[in-house]
Amino acid sequence: MMTEKINKPFVFLCTGMSLDGKISTSKRVQSEIATNDDRKMLWDCRIKADAILIGGNQLRLDDPKLTVKTEERQQKRIAMGKSKEPIKAAVVSNLSTIKNRDGDFFKTGDKIILFTTTKTSSEELEFFRKIADVYVYGNEKVNLKQTLSTLYELGVKSLMVEGGGELIFSLLNENLVDEINLKIGNLIIGGRNSPTLCDGEGFTQETAKKVRLIDLIKKENYLVLKYKIE
Repeated sequence: MMTEKINKPFVFLCTGMSLDGKISTSKRVQSEIATNDDRKMLWDCRIKADAILIGGNQLRLDDPKLTVKTEERQQKRIAMGKSKEPIKAAVVSNLSTIKNRDGDFFKTGDKIILFTTTKTSSEELEFFRKIADVYVYGNEKVNLKQTLSTLYELGVKSLMVEGGGELIFSLLNENLVDEINLKIGNLIIGGRNSPTLCDGEGFTQETAKKVRLIDLIKKENYLVLKYKIE
């Protein structure tokens, strides 16, 4: 089947999972995936990103800052011709579900973009347009191709996706991912309801995505793997 060609950023996933593929506990609380875990891999990945994209669940539950954390990383971005901090973007079907409006996501960084659907009321749209740029793409689910196309038009050439599993599945399902940067920890979290790297409806044997390993870095308590999507 032919895939519709669109102008979009280079899309790379950068996330971590436990040894058994979980990205958080069954209570959906952000958790360490390795003993003596550090987040340097994640923060370093942010240096090269023009924007970082997350899904609604991650925004609701984690309220992430999505910043590069240090002045040194900011200076590296500036040397690359980028802003101090990447643009923060989120895909949220209904913005009324976002209650942490005074949290870190909305209080840090320079520019915030929200992509939503017609499920969001006009009153909520009016509120969020005071603190972010808001685009309405779709009725039930956010149209991801429109989302990426708009980001590209706004000058985003490199888009980092941090999760969660539903967004990652949707992007993979629409063949919109170019590269995967994956950290695999040495902890086993377990839980039949714990979110995984790729949730959603899942793929069949015939539609499963193929990747090619291009790099592997071994740390004391975790591995960092880089894949290209075939």
